[in-house]
Amino acid sequence: MSLNKAAELVDAGNDFILAGHEKPDGDALGSVLGLGKALASHGRNVMPCAFGGIADSLSFLPGFAGVHTVLPDRLPSGFTLLMLDCHETERLGEHGERLVEEAASLVILDHHLGEGFCSEYPGPCASVIDTRACSTAEICMRLIDVLGWKISSDMATCFYTAVLTDTGGFRYSNTSRRTFEIAGQLVDAGADPYHIALKCFESMSISKLKLLGLALETLELFFDGRVSVMLLTPDMFELCGARESDTEEFVSYARGIDSVEVAILVKEARAGMVSVSLRSKRFVNVAEIAARFGGGGHFNAAGFKITGNPVDIKQEVAALVGEYLKKSAQKNIS
Repeated sequence: MSLNKAAELVDAGNDFILAGHEKPDGDALGSVLGLGKALASHGRNVMPCAFGGIADSLSFLPGFAGVHTVLPDRLPSGFTLLMLDCHETERLGEHGERLVEEAASLVILDHHLGEGFCSEYPGPCASVIDTRACSTAEICMRLIDVLGWKISSDMATCFYTAVLTDTGGFRYSNTSRRTFEIAGQLVDAGADPYHIALKCFESMSISKLKLLGLALETLELFFDGRVSVMLLTPDMFELCGARESDTEEFVSYARGIDSVEVAILVKEARAGMVSVSLRSKRFVNVAEIAARFGGGGHFNAAGFKITGNPVDIKQEVAALVGEYLKKSAQKNIS
């Protein structure tokens, strides 16, 4: 990790473009907006970006209206690119390659498994990847602390949302004592836990709820109930008037079954393009499984994109998960 180097690059910059992974979740967008507000409050020119669609549930975040979903023809000269909650160019989405190529310097802040690509980047670069952090927002807060800046109420709202959503409401294995200390710090800075929780977890659109109902109807159990699978097709999205961003937490319903260790959600929002979300409860490293298909993530939460037939992909992924379950069982026996 190079937090001091990251702080030096940020302190030296004037124009910044901030972008998280495409189809940003609460951590990606909360980090982009929170850190963007920190930079703006210290006189920097900031362009927060989010590509591939944003969930409506995040529209309450301060600064949401100013998010760029497409890039202008001309970007600021000599800008610093802040990659947040991802460390691979392709994870930024369709504009990722252009952003990386045109940036004068690069700072990567992430908590997913991986190493980043600073060694290959031709300009000044700092990469801070800490898989022990509960969220990328936690790393953003460390950076702000090193810079000696204060966290405003708006920033606290963005960062608290990131922490809350990426820990599943403080339920996931990335929750620690430090997580609650961070949450308390953000509440002291002005974040409203009740308001944010309502927006994140209890503001579901009717189209999203209908799509969830269709997804649950497809639920299947395999390997003695230890693997659950749900499938969403383009027809389902069209029937409900829903978007892919509406499916963010669907896989958690499949993981919530008492016997399930690994849950799989296979989504074909557009014909031929399949997204797969993987969640495990305890001992299966789903990031390793996702990596087999060119994806990645955390030990207990990962995913990937692939082209092909969703039914075939569902069967292939379920079979692979079954192999991992078998290996895990053999290790426990030995």
